Amino acid sequence: MLPLTQLRQHGLTAGWSERVDSDNLPRTLIGQRVCTHNASEGWQRAAAKPNRPRLVYEIDDNLWDIDYRSAKAHEFFNERGITDNLNANIKLADAITVTTEPLADLVRPLNPNVHIIPNYLPQWLLTHEPPRNDKVTIGWGGSNTHAMDLAEVGPQLRRYLERAPRNVELHVMGEPKPPPRRRGVNLPRTPWTHEYRLPEDRIRWTPWNETVADYWRAIDYDIVLAPLRPHNFNARKSPLRVVEAAFLGIAAIATDYGPYADFVDHGVTGLLARTDHDWGRHLRALVEDEAMRTEMGANARAKAAGWTIEKNYGAWEKVVTA
Repeated sequence: MLPLTQLRQHGLTAGWSERVDSDNLPRTLIGQRVCTHNASEGWQRAAAKPNRPRLVYEIDDNLWDIDYRSAKAHEFFNERGITDNLNANIKLADAITVTTEPLADLVRPLNPNVHIIPNYLPQWLLTHEPPRNDKVTIGWGGSNTHAMDLAEVGPQLRRYLERAPRNVELHVMGEPKPPPRRRGVNLPRTPWTHEYRLPEDRIRWTPWNETVADYWRAIDYDIVLAPLRPHNFNARKSPLRVVEAAFLGIAAIATDYGPYADFVDHGVTGLLARTDHDWGRHLRALVEDEAMRTEMGANARAKAAGWTIEKNYGAWEKVVTA
């Protein structure tokens, strides 16, 4: 929606929908992760038309290698025929858009016409001031599909929170809040409270927001956690989590791996954790030093100024109007 909205503001006719009228196709048709059977049939019918639209296939993750701990996604992309559809649809496209060079390397054997367009964000985030409270808030947002990433920080975060000053809290956004304990009933727990036994009285929960913009406006962190397990899936991800933090002027503590290590300048725009011990050490440093948090957040925001969709929409325009 972000790039297409920006293109509309520059005179192009653009829109989005979950359904496409096969009798009234646009000049350019962008398909995002098209791989289900019905959607693939529609994509392939469009490709077979005499005056076919320009087909642009958009993919932003390594969908061929999803970790088994992301159970729903792993099950879906391992269903019979799904990856076959994925491969066939990419081969039919006139252009492929991906978010990173490592993902481009994975896709090029299927189709060499790959364009790398990072995840750019709206300029208004650079001047938006996150809400604050009287606590030092460590934040993380996402779903329990990030189980393998949470494993990178869970035990270290528990040890830190057990010893942290009382004015320190963890704010978890998106991840479902665990149900209340009931005697004699085994209820599902989230990784935060069950597997890693984090102190529930130190955690504040916010459910999913209606829109991405609402999510951005609700972020009130002083420090962003960005754990990432070394894995073939994560190696091809974009640095979106730390880019969002940078736009909001929030210092990040990130795993020294893959896209996060490429974006975060250690000691300047955030801190990189190379060992398990680093998580607690970096948390103590940023929690106890407000001036350091402020300086790193400002440096990160200055870097993020080059990542706005307003400055970079031309990369999308080049692909869709070729």
